[in-house]
Amino acid sequence: MKNGVRAEVQKVRENIKEAELVLVGIGEEFILKEAHGRFKREEYDARRAAYQELQTLLQNKNYFVITLCTDGMIREAGLKDERIVEPCGSCYRLQCVDKCTDTIIVPEDDLKKRIKSMFQGAEDKKDIEKSFPACMKCGKKLIWNTVETENYAEKGYLDQWNVYTKWLQGTVNHKVCLLELGVGMKFPTVIRWPFEKVTYFNNKAVLVRIHSRLFQTAEEIKDRSIGIEYNSADFVKELSIEV
Repeated sequence: MKNGVRAEVQKVRENIKEAELVLVGIGEEFILKEAHGRFKREEYDARRAAYQELQTLLQNKNYFVITLCTDGMIREAGLKDERIVEPCGSCYRLQCVDKCTDTIIVPEDDLKKRIKSMFQGAEDKKDIEKSFPACMKCGKKLIWNTVETENYAEKGYLDQWNVYTKWLQGTVNHKVCLLELGVGMKFPTVIRWPFEKVTYFNNKAVLVRIHSRLFQTAEEIKDRSIGIEYNSADFVKELSIEV
């Protein structure tokens, strides 16, 4: 790692330590890549390590995490369920393909294990989908409760989104570190733009934006923002290295 980036790592670490509250946004760079219905075990292991480092960074902080990922990996790292919101849904929740009801189904343990093995590269996505149960109301198949589903049932995350917004209201006039990890322009109204807005209106807030390409920050908050050109998952691991 270059000395200039090492100095940025130290600056980010200090901002996290000094903050009263930490708001983390996890974006597209953390999403596991799928090729022909298969994921790669190597990528899964690397991402798991990054989540574990993030958990270490946040374990003594008042934090909340909003993630665009649907793989559920963040919950395996020990971060608190009540401090996580997944507005793009989760592959560990199912819904009716036609959305005949807003009911969200949590898979049985055996199916959960198969879903996890899918992300580890051990099973094909289509094979997992074939084993989904039918909708209890209309009898049609269940499908992933994720934003990629045509009739996405948002009820799966809305209760937790309300918890998040209440937590966010409590950050007003407090020292907040907003840590963006790999957030691009896929859903800018969910993390990227709201984080800029919070930073703009809270003079005690600092925005840290880590991205391999889209690391730039808004001119209006340049005095209270840090943009770093770096792969976000790798950067989290660098944050854990004391110097």
